[in-house]
Amino acid sequence: MAAKGKATAKKPAAAKKKTAARKKTAAREKPAAKKPAAAKKTVTSKTAAKRAGAAGKSDSGYSDKSHWDRKKTANSKKRAEQPLMKALRAEHRHIATVMQLFTDQLKAIESGELVDTHVVYEIMDYMVTWPDRYHHPREDLIYGRVAELDDKAADEVDSLQRDHDQTAKRGREVLKDIERWREGEVSGAVVVKSGRAYVDHMYEHMNVEEKLVFPHIEAVLSIQDWRELAEDDELRAVADPVFGTRVQREFRNMTRKLRRNVRRGVERGTMVEWIGIEALMESLEVVSMAYEAARNSAGDHLRAALEDSRDIFRESPLSAPMRCAANNAKMTFRLLGDVAEISRDTLDDLSRVNQERKDRVRLLDREPARR
Repeated sequence: MAAKGKATAKKPAAAKKKTAARKKTAAREKPAAKKPAAAKKTVTSKTAAKRAGAAGKSDSGYSDKSHWDRKKTANSKKRAEQPLMKALRAEHRHIATVMQLFTDQLKAIESGELVDTHVVYEIMDYMVTWPDRYHHPREDLIYGRVAELDDKAADEVDSLQRDHDQTAKRGREVLKDIERWREGEVSGAVVVKSGRAYVDHMYEHMNVEEKLVFPHIEAVLSIQDWRELAEDDELRAVADPVFGTRVQREFRNMTRKLRRNVRRGVERGTMVEWIGIEALMESLEVVSMAYEAARNSAGDHLRAALEDSRDIFRESPLSAPMRCAANNAKMTFRLLGDVAEISRDTLDDLSRVNQERKDRVRLLDREPARR
C-alpha cells in the first residue's frame, strides 16, 4: 500500500494574501447601476467555462460579451512570455497529463479491469498535495495584482480564486472516496463518478485560464509588475514532486506509470507511422499497376485500330475513311470501358489498403494495457 498523502496540510502564506485580496475586492464599491438599455452583460468564469466546454476542450470559443478586454488580450500576443506565465502553463500541461492518466484508470475501474490501486490513490494525493497547495495559490497572487489594476476584472478574479478553493475541496472528497474504495467500503462506481466530475472540472477550469484569463493577465501587467511579482517569495518556483528533477517516493508508482505511458505512446506513434508508410507504398504500387494496365490497354487498342485500318484500306480504298473513323470510334469506346474498369478496380484496391491500415491501427489500440 502506498503511503497516504496528508491532504490537510496548511497552505503557504499565499492563501493569506488571497484572502486579503478577496476582502479588498468585496469592500470595493460597485459602480452605480446603469440603465438597462446601456447595461453590459458580464460573463462569469463559470459561464465562460460552460461555453468553453460546449465548444470543445481543445479549441474553445469565448463570447464577445466577455468581461475580459479582448483588445488587450490580442495585444498580449505581441509581448514576450514572462517566466512566471511560462511556468504556470507548463504546470497546466503536467496537470493535464495526470488527468489523462486518471481518466484511463477510471475507465479501467468501470470496465472491471485490474488496476493498481496505489496509482489511483497517488494521482489524487498528488493533486491535493501539489497543485492545490502551490500552483493555485501562486495563480491567486497574480490574479490579485490584476484585480488591483483592472476594476472590471476584480469580480471575476474573486470568482476564480473561489473556484480554486472549490477545486481543492473536490479533490479531497475524491481522495476520501478512493481511500474508502481501497478499504472495500464503497464500490468502484463511486470513485468513477466523483473522479470524472473532478477531471471535467479541472479541464474546464484550465481551459478558461489558458484561453481567456492568462492572455488578459499578460496584457494588463507591465514589465515592472512582473519584476515585483518575481521578487515575491510566495511566487518562487517550487519543485514538482513528480515532474521535477527528483521524484518523491510517495509518488513513485504514479510516476512509473506516467513514464510507461510516454514510452508506449512513442512506440504506438512509431508503429502508426510505419503502418502509414506501408499503406502509402502499397497505394503507390496499386496506382502504378493501374497506370501500367491502362497504358497496355491503350497500346493494344491502338495497334488493333492500325491493323484494322490497314485491312480496310486494302479491301475498299474509297470507303476506307468512313469505315476507319467508325472503327476508331468503336475502339475508343472499348478503351474507355477498359479504363473505367481499371479505375474501379484501382479505387477498390485503394479502399481496401486504407481499411487494412485502419484495422491495424485499431488492433494496436485494442492491445491490453500493461498495468
